[in-house]
Amino acid sequence: MRRYAIRPHPRCDRYDKNRGDRNDSNGNRRRNADRDYPGRHAAARDDDIDDHVLNHRIDDIRIDYDPLITHFAMAANYRRLLPLLLLFLGLARPASALDVASAGLLNHAWPNVASTRVSDIGRGIGVVFSPDLSVADNCRFYQSLGFACFQGADWERVLDEVHRYNVLYPERRIFTLVLETHGTNGNGLKLQGSYDPDAERSYVSAGALQQKLEPEGIYYVIISACNSGRLLRPSIYNQLDPNNGDKLFLPATKGIVNASPDFVASRSAVTIITPQSSHIETTVVGKVRELSPACRRAITESARSLGIVPPKEFAVSDMMVAMLTRDPQLRLDSGMYVDELSRDTAPVDRSEQLFKKFVRFVNRVAAKQYPAKTTKKAVARKTAKKPSSKAPARH
Repeated sequence: MRRYAIRPHPRCDRYDKNRGDRNDSNGNRRRNADRDYPGRHAAARDDDIDDHVLNHRIDDIRIDYDPLITHFAMAANYRRLLPLLLLFLGLARPASALDVASAGLLNHAWPNVASTRVSDIGRGIGVVFSPDLSVADNCRFYQSLGFACFQGADWERVLDEVHRYNVLYPERRIFTLVLETHGTNGNGLKLQGSYDPDAERSYVSAGALQQKLEPEGIYYVIISACNSGRLLRPSIYNQLDPNNGDKLFLPATKGIVNASPDFVASRSAVTIITPQSSHIETTVVGKVRELSPACRRAITESARSLGIVPPKEFAVSDMMVAMLTRDPQLRLDSGMYVDELSRDTAPVDRSEQLFKKFVRFVNRVAAKQYPAKTTKKAVARKTAKKPSSKAPARH
């Protein structure tokens, strides 16, 4: 029997009348997203995201980001040397670790710095959620972990919030953006409120993200969406096809964001990262009460320092957990596209395994922040002289 409540949480980008209440009709708490496929080809690169404005103040939290800023400021220069760097990083790598290419990409996009505070876990990283793949407290949860979080159905507004975030909070600026969105069968990155045809909904092309995000100092975009490899196809890289005939491509009530016709992706400093193989992405809903007391305390204190209400639940994707924990099964790629759709999805056991791994990860960070205190009684018991149990010697 589970020790926590299961909330149905499908993330498939497939039309379902139950999708509006986040119910996948199969009794699990996962959400599925889209699909990819391994028949990959070299793709042009693109970029397009803007910045974000938080409606709460985070000026009170001051963290020295100089090493992180230096790392990302050099990222554009590293791109030409990336193949050599990946080879170097792979030497003497244990078999249980990430493969060379994935480790190199991820370490550049998300430096593997051991956090000692829960509020530092997501520093330098922003995450964008489609509202129908999220939960009510989600952004507050990620903000408490140090991420910049953006949620909405209008790409123009989300990109503007990203821009405003980096302008208003330079000491906590973000350099990498993780997209927890729909892939629309690889026909466009979609944000939406629900599957109602009249709901707020918008799309963005990969090239538009590169073009808009580069001026904001975003060097990496990590796409966590089903069939993300198809989003990099040259035919729709800069400008999406609104008449693609896919039933998932619902009316763009908030518009479509495309790159300029003359945008050249190969000249962009922004690297787009996707899963190496196509599959359906999955998100799991959890409760904050499932975390350790120390972790709950850290999240509560972080939230209050930001002037936000402490969260009670959160949604975390398999890919997010795999990146955070450097899961050895994670495979990432950059600048590659696929043509075919994939219906592959991880088994439920795999998602639950990753969820538990996430819980252990944040709990370990909280344990560093709030080490267990040894009580005076416990110390006294350890140091007290125990009476000898040996019988007296006979002479």
